[in-house]
Amino acid sequence: MPAPLPLRLTRRQSLGLAAAAVAGSVAGTSLAGTTTAYAGTDRWVRETLRRMSLEQKVGQLFVCYAYGPTADTADARNTSLYGVATPADVVRKFHLGGVIYFAWTDSVKDPQQIARLSNGLQSASLTDSGIPLQISTDQEYGVVFRVGPPATQFPGAMALGATRSAQYARLAAGLGGRELKAVGVTTDFAPVADVNINPLNPVIGVRSFSSDPALVAELTAAQVKGYQRDGRIVSTAKHFPGHGDTATDSHTGIPVIDHSLEEWTRIDRPPFEAAIRAGIDSIMTAHIVVPALDPSGDPATLSRPILTGILREQLRFDGVVITDSLGMKGVRDKYGDAEIPLRAIEAGVDQLLMPVDPGLAYNSVLSAVRGGRISEARIDQSVERILKLKLATGIVDHPYVDLTRVAKVVGTAANYADAQRIADLSTTLLKNDAGLLPLSPAPRKILVAGYSPAGLGTALQDRGATAVVKDTGTTPTDAKIDAALAAAGDADLTVVLTNKAWDTEVTDKQAKQQKLVNGLLATGRPVIVVAVRDPYDVAHFASAQTTLATYGTAAVSMAALAKVLYGEIAPAGKLPVAIPAHPDPSETLHPFGHGLTFDPRQTRLTVASYNIHAGAGEDNVFDLDRTAQALKALDADVIGLQEVDVHWDARSQWRDTIAELAAKLGMYAGFAPIYDLDPPSAGQPRREYGVGVLSRFPLVRTENHPITRLSTQDPNPVPALAPGFLEAEIDVRGRRLHVYCTHLDYRADPSVRALQVGDTTKILAGDRRKDLQILVGDFNADPAAPELAGLWTRLTDAWAVAESTSGGPNTYPAVDPVKRIDVVAVGTGLRVRQAAVPAELAASDHRPVVADLSFHL
Repeated sequence: MPAPLPLRLTRRQSLGLAAAAVAGSVAGTSLAGTTTAYAGTDRWVRETLRRMSLEQKVGQLFVCYAYGPTADTADARNTSLYGVATPADVVRKFHLGGVIYFAWTDSVKDPQQIARLSNGLQSASLTDSGIPLQISTDQEYGVVFRVGPPATQFPGAMALGATRSAQYARLAAGLGGRELKAVGVTTDFAPVADVNINPLNPVIGVRSFSSDPALVAELTAAQVKGYQRDGRIVSTAKHFPGHGDTATDSHTGIPVIDHSLEEWTRIDRPPFEAAIRAGIDSIMTAHIVVPALDPSGDPATLSRPILTGILREQLRFDGVVITDSLGMKGVRDKYGDAEIPLRAIEAGVDQLLMPVDPGLAYNSVLSAVRGGRISEARIDQSVERILKLKLATGIVDHPYVDLTRVAKVVGTAANYADAQRIADLSTTLLKNDAGLLPLSPAPRKILVAGYSPAGLGTALQDRGATAVVKDTGTTPTDAKIDAALAAAGDADLTVVLTNKAWDTEVTDKQAKQQKLVNGLLATGRPVIVVAVRDPYDVAHFASAQTTLATYGTAAVSMAALAKVLYGEIAPAGKLPVAIPAHPDPSETLHPFGHGLTFDPRQTRLTVASYNIHAGAGEDNVFDLDRTAQALKALDADVIGLQEVDVHWDARSQWRDTIAELAAKLGMYAGFAPIYDLDPPSAGQPRREYGVGVLSRFPLVRTENHPITRLSTQDPNPVPALAPGFLEAEIDVRGRRLHVYCTHLDYRADPSVRALQVGDTTKILAGDRRKDLQILVGDFNADPAAPELAGLWTRLTDAWAVAESTSGGPNTYPAVDPVKRIDVVAVGTGLRVRQAAVPAELAASDHRPVVADLSFHL
C-alpha cells in the first residue's frame, strides 16, 4: 500500500458526536462532517476494526448501487433488489463499504443533487457503523462518463494518447478529481491501463491510451498522480491483468487472452507496474481468462495465481483490489452467483462490485466465514486495506461536502478552458488528399450527418455556416440514409461522423453506417469523414479523401474539430494506434504516430472564373438550373461570371439571371452591365448584359469601372471607355479583398487589348497596398500575347488557362477553334496553391477554371 496522504488528526471524536452532527445534515446547505479519528492511521484502523461486527466487516467488502436521487427517495427497484425502499436503507441494511453512481440509478442528475445524495448516504453510513462510505463512479471521460455537464468533460484516454502529453493527462485527472470530490465522489474507477493492441476490441478501444505499452504506462502513471495527489481522490487502474487484446466483450462473454508470458510481460504488465510505482490506491480486476498466467480457465477476478501470485507477490501491490462488476457474463458463466464472491475473496480480492443478487452474495460470504471456509482473519485483511484507504483519502475526518462550494469547483470556466486546450491538441488529421482542409472562412451550407452531429453543427453555425443536421446514429435506417443523401445534394459540403462503423458484429450489424458514408462519397460532392470514436473506422472508406479522428464526442472535442476544419488551429494529434487496412488487416493504412498538419496562419480561398454563355452545356442553350448545378460543382467561395444575360431579349426570358443563381446557390451577387439598353417596348425591363460576381462572403461594396472596349458587337470596332469592369469588395478575416471581373475584347484586337491592360492596371493601382487583389475573367487571346505582359507583371503570382475549345454556333468565328483564356490571377499577398480546369463538368464553348488560393493572416 502506498504511503497515506499526510493528515493531522489531532481531534478525538466519538461516534455519538458524529451521529449528532449528521442528524440534520441532508437538509443543510453546508456541512463540515466529523467522525471518529485518532492521531495515527494504524491506531484508528485497529480500533475501528476491533469494534466492528462480522456483519459490518462483510458489508465493507461490497460496493453496490441504489436507485434514487436522494438518500431518502423510496424506489420500487430498491425494494425488489434489496428488500428496502431507499438508498439510505440499502446502505444501513448491508452495512455497505461503498456505493457506485450511474445515470440509470438517478444518481447523477446535476452537481447539487449529487452532493446532497452523497451527504445523505454518508449520514446513513455513519449512523449505522460510524464508518464513511467510499462513493465511486466510472468517470473515465471521453466515451465513458457518469457525471455529465455542467461538470467539465475532458477528452478521453485515446485522445490524451494523441496529444502525447503526460502533463495534460495529469491535468485532466487532477481537475476531474477535484470536481468529483466536490460532489462527494471519493473514488474514480480510472484510468484504463489496458493496452489496446486489438483493433477489433469491442469493449476497450478508445478507453485505452494507446497500443504502445510505454505510452500507456506513462499516461497511466500521470493520471494516477493527477487523481490522487492533485485531485485527492482514489484512483483505480483497470482492468488487471490487461483487457487490451480481446475481440470479446466481457459484459456478454468470456474473453480469452492468448498472450504468452513473455507477451504479457512486454505488453500488458508495464502500465500496471507504472501505476503501482506512482502510488495507485486501487486496482480493478478483469473478467478475462489468461491461460499463460493461470491454466485453470478461471477468469482473473477469481484467479489466485493472478491476483495473489502476480499482483500481490510479484508486483508487490498491497492496496485495494476491487472486482469489475459481478453482473458481467465473463465472471458468471463458470460459477453461480453465491460462489463467485467467495472465490474472488479467496483469489485476493478486497471489494466486490455490484453482485447480481446483493442479498445472496452478502449472506454467502457471511455463511462462508461462519462455516470456516473463509477465515475472519482473511476478511480482516481486506477490511484493514479498505479502512486505511478511507482514512488516507480524508473522508474519515471530512465525510461531507460543502454544498456552497460545489458551483465554485465544478465546471468552472477555467476548467473548461483547460479541457479545450487538451482537446485542441488531440484532433488528428489522417488524410487530406483533396487539399480540402483547412476550409475557407466563407459561409457555406454544410450537412452534418452521422453519430451525434448536433454539437459539431452548433460549432459550425457559430462560424457562419448554415448547418443542416441529420442524426443517423450508429444504426441508420434506410429512410435516414436517403434523407441524408438528399440533403448532401443541396449542401456545399458534408461532414459525416462515424462511431464504431467497423463493428458489424455488435454495434452496427447491417453495416448501415458504412452504407451511409459510402453513399455520401458516391455523390461526388466534397465529404469529410470523421471517426468520432475508434479511428479504425476510416479503413472502411477507401474513396474518402479527407479523414480525421477525434476519439470522442465531448463538446470540447467537437469544438476542436470545428477549429481544425476552419484552420483556426493546426491539427496536432498523432495516432496512438496503428490503423490496419481493410479488407486486408495485414497491411497498414496509417501507422502509429501518423498525423498530418497545416499552417493555421494561412487562410484558404477558392475562386473560379466561369462564362455562362452556353448555359453549361454543349448545346449552347441557356438553362438556369443546369448552370446553377455546374456552378455548385465548382465548390468555390467566389465565382466571376462572364456573359451574364439579365433581361436580354428572349434568351433570359426576362429573368434576373444573376439574382436567381445567387438564390439557388445561397450566395451574394454583384452585377455590372456591359451593355445597358432601352427596353424593346414599354413595360418591359431594361435590357442588360454583363459580368457578375457570386460570393459566399457578403459584398461590402460593388463598382462598375469604365474600361476601353469595343463600342458594339457589330462589325464596327471603335474603342471607347464603357462600363463593364466589375469590382466587388469583400472582407475575409479582417483583410480587404478586391475581386475584379471582366469579359474583354471579343474581337481579339491586340491594340484594344493593350488599352484594356493599361486601364486595368490603373484601376488596380487605386487600392491600398496591403489590400488583396484577384482578377477573374476571360480573354480571347493567347496568354503569351505581348500586350498582356503588363497585366501578368502587375499580377505576379499565377494564372490558369483553359485549352482551345471547338467553336459552336454562337462563337466567333463560327466553326474554327478559338483560343479562349479563362483566368484567375492574383496580386501580392495571395498564393496560388493549385489551379485547374475541372474535367468532370459539362463541356461548353468556354471552360471554367478554379484556383485554390491562400493568404497569410
